[in-house]
Amino acid sequence: MINHVMLALALVAAVPATAAEPEHQPYSCRLLDDEQRKCSFGSRDARTLNRLRKECLRDGGRPI
Repeated sequence: MINHVMLALALVAAVPATAAEPEHQPYSCRLLDDEQRKCSFGSRDARTLNRLRKECLRDGGRPI
């Protein structure tokens, strides 16, 4: 029983603290991601993609 507790504590300690927190993207980058997903379904608006890409860069994000 004690070995299981020690193993669990060792596993928790081995996980980096940053793994628990998702990387927060600016809102404009999340909108860009959503628009890019729509492209895979055939709905593509190049002007919207370009605008959101520029906004994402302006807000400090990294567009894909």
